[in-house]
Amino acid sequence: MIFDLHNDFPTAIDKTRFNAYASACEGKVTAAIWTSEFDTVDAETRVADILGALSGLNEPIAIEDIGFLGENERYEIFDFSKFFYCSLTWNHNNRFAGGALDDGDLTKIGRRAIRRMNCACAVDLAHLNKKSFFAALDVAKHPICSHTGFNSHPRSLDGDQIKALVMRNAPIGLCAVAKFTDAYTAAELADVMDGFVQSYGIDRLCLGTDFNGSVDLPKDLKSYDDLYRVADRLNKLGYRQKDIDNIFYGNAMRFYEEIQYERHL
Repeated sequence: MIFDLHNDFPTAIDKTRFNAYASACEGKVTAAIWTSEFDTVDAETRVADILGALSGLNEPIAIEDIGFLGENERYEIFDFSKFFYCSLTWNHNNRFAGGALDDGDLTKIGRRAIRRMNCACAVDLAHLNKKSFFAALDVAKHPICSHTGFNSHPRSLDGDQIKALVMRNAPIGLCAVAKFTDAYTAAELADVMDGFVQSYGIDRLCLGTDFNGSVDLPKDLKSYDDLYRVADRLNKLGYRQKDIDNIFYGNAMRFYEEIQYERHL
C-alpha cells in the first residue's frame, strides 16, 4: 500500500482517465490540482470542473498554489474544506507569500488565508522560500510539506526546516525529482530516506512523488510499479516491513485521518 502526498495527475492527464489512474496505485494518491499555469480569470472555474471530475474517487484532493484566489479577496469565501491541503504559492511570489525561487515574505492576506485554511484543511509549505516558510509555519495549525527534497536546491528543505516540521508533527513527502534529491536511481532515493531517518527519525517521512509534475525522475522509478525497488533497498539497509509500510503509507494516513476527524467535530 502507498499514500502519495502529491501527484499532479488532475492537470496532466485527460479527465476520462482519472478513475483508472487512481485505482492503479493500490493505495491513496493525493490528486494535486496545479493551478500555476491557469489563467487567473477562469482558474476558479477550472478548479471546480476538475473537482467535479474527481468527485467519484475516494482520494484526497489538494490545490498547489492558491494564487488565483488573491484577486478580489476570493480566498475569503472559497470552500477550503473540499481539500486535504492547499499551498499558498508555486515557485514565485504572489499576493499571499514568497515562492521558493523568489524572496517575498508571508503577506497580511497570506496570514488571513492560512487562518481560513486552519478551519478546513492542512497548509502545504512545499513551495515557499525559507523566510515565508517559517512565517507560514508559525500561523498554520496543520502544516505539511507535501513534496520536497533535502539537498541545496531552493525547493528543498534544509536541516532547520526539517527540524521545525518534525517538532510540529508535520508529514514530509520526499519527492522523486532528482534535482531536489540527487538520487538518480530508486536505490539512491532509498538512501536519501535512510539519511533522513538517521537524522530525524522515521515518524514524519512520507512519499510525495510529484509524479506527473516532473520528468526529472530516477531512471528506474517512473511509476508506482517501480516503488518495490525503493522498498528492496530499504530492506537491505535493515528496515523492517513495518517501517517501510509507515514511510510508504502509515505516516501520511495518520495525518490525513487527523484532518478528517477534525472536520467532523
